[in-house]
Amino acid sequence: MNLLAVRPKKHQKNIKDNSNLKLLYPHMNPEIREEVFYRRNGKTVDKIVEFDKNTGSKVKTTYYDYFNDKKVRSVDEYDYNTGKKIRTINYVLYKSIDEYDIKTGKKVRTINFNVKDDSKISSIQDYDIETGKIITISIYKRDGKTISIVKKIDPVTDKVTNWVNNKNTDYKPIEPAKFTTRNYDNIKAIDNKCKDDIAKLIDKLYRNNLKFENI
Repeated sequence: MNLLAVRPKKHQKNIKDNSNLKLLYPHMNPEIREEVFYRRNGKTVDKIVEFDKNTGSKVKTTYYDYFNDKKVRSVDEYDYNTGKKIRTINYVLYKSIDEYDIKTGKKVRTINFNVKDDSKISSIQDYDIETGKIITISIYKRDGKTISIVKKIDPVTDKVTNWVNNKNTDYKPIEPAKFTTRNYDNIKAIDNKCKDDIAKLIDKLYRNNLKFENI
């Protein structure tokens, strides 16, 4: 572990003005202490952790790509007062923001963005704090602003309880029909005597060269 007073320029990341992947605290407190963690090779940077010099609280952790330490993989943001994690921004592949409950530290929401345009939201997942399971999924239209469908999920059974489309029409999933008996359950098997009689009849028809369509 090495300490750096100023972050190297190669670790700066440019974010577009219309991007949703922005930091909560873009203008960092000048009284920041940085700890740089290198990988086992001692050359490439794994992560940089930033602390507020005045309070000693952690304010941000920046993780870098394993194969290219000039590329930011994700950033953890912490509350300035408590030092507890409140957000994680994922920049690689599936761009998203995870939000955490400041009291419990558990994830409460994940905002997913369009792969090609991170100014547009593709979906939002809300989590149940007690179980950590997804309880609501909001799917957005192509414009990235309008909600298309909202699905609600039971955290105990993991089943969709209902969903609402963008016309505010409430739908409930249709339960499959339950049958007490099947159609073929009432079919009775043919006894051996009937089988013999049918076989003899077929043999007789073939011997007389009689075609079935003439019967």
